[in-house]
Amino acid sequence: MTNYFYDGKTREFLRSAPAQTDPVTGAPLPALLATHTAPPETGEKQAAVWNGAAWDIVEDHRRHTNEQGVKEGGTPYWLPEEGDDYRSPERYMEDLGPLPAGAVTTRPEKPAPTLDEAKAAAVTRIDKETSEAILAGFDYEIDPGTGTPETLHFSYDSFDQQNFADSANVALLSMNASPLTEGLPTSVIWNAYRNHTPEMGGDLVRLTLDPAGFLALYTGGALAHKAAQMEIGGQRKAAVAAAETVEDVESV
Repeated sequence: MTNYFYDGKTREFLRSAPAQTDPVTGAPLPALLATHTAPPETGEKQAAVWNGAAWDIVEDHRRHTNEQGVKEGGTPYWLPEEGDDYRSPERYMEDLGPLPAGAVTTRPEKPAPTLDEAKAAAVTRIDKETSEAILAGFDYEIDPGTGTPETLHFSYDSFDQQNFADSANVALLSMNASPLTEGLPTSVIWNAYRNHTPEMGGDLVRLTLDPAGFLALYTGGALAHKAAQMEIGGQRKAAVAAAETVEDVESV
């Protein structure tokens, strides 16, 4: 004979073990929280539960603790009728039995944005992309000192933007000779990059520029680059403002 043990609270099948027998009669001895009736086979997310006379097969959507003490498995669900939405964390059953009425096992979808919401999100996205495009730097044709102009890449992150502005001020001052400008540098060393790619960078080129050459780089390169990207961003935001559908907004 075999004892089939069940949990004292949930009465679900736990394990089996050979039954002890009476040494005189040979009859199986009773065991606490056990029956001699074998439980039925159960499928995924099912448990055999002893009802006092027989085994019932009951749904089991709970998470179970593994050997490392971590809960795993189970059936995640949401209750839209109780306010669950796409931001709500999944729920899990704590007890045996079917999922609650109205439960769904797929996370509720995020509702489609209104036209005003879509426009606000698009403006934020365009501002971010415009800023990224400005910070990515620019290409500018310049003579690196070889006598032959070539297109080089120039950094224009927030640090270099400040350096450009400061150096431009010095260049302007040095071009207006006066006792106050004596001692100002008559040239500036500036970094550029040949064969530049966003992924790999490029080969460093050190440029020596006089004030006029630097101001040409600043106005024709740096400021023109920033102005161009701002214009592109402005045109995109104007298109967003004029859009009449969410689809039109999202295509900008």
